[in-house]
Amino acid sequence: MAVEGISGMVGTSGLTSVKQATPAQAQSSFTESLKSAIESLNETQQASDKMTQDLAAGKVDNLHDVMIASQKASVALDAAVQVQKKAIDAYTEMMRMSM
Repeated sequence: MAVEGISGMVGTSGLTSVKQATPAQAQSSFTESLKSAIESLNETQQASDKMTQDLAAGKVDNLHDVMIASQKASVALDAAVQVQKKAIDAYTEMMRMSM
């Protein structure tokens, strides 16, 4: 029984190589990602606050949309707090390591 070779396989020529980032580039990338996430959280909180104020002023009739915006802001803030706690835990664990 003869075994035939596999044909029709695409080689790795279509794959791009992964660039290694320098520590400065990695720090810059992390800083930008963190800044973007905080700005997004802030925008969500501000949108929720504005909708709540508009509801209190009688400018918005749909309580449903206001409550959804409020819950989105609450969930986003809770997620940010959990990420902060995990980052602090990771930092604490790294400081405990002996070299």
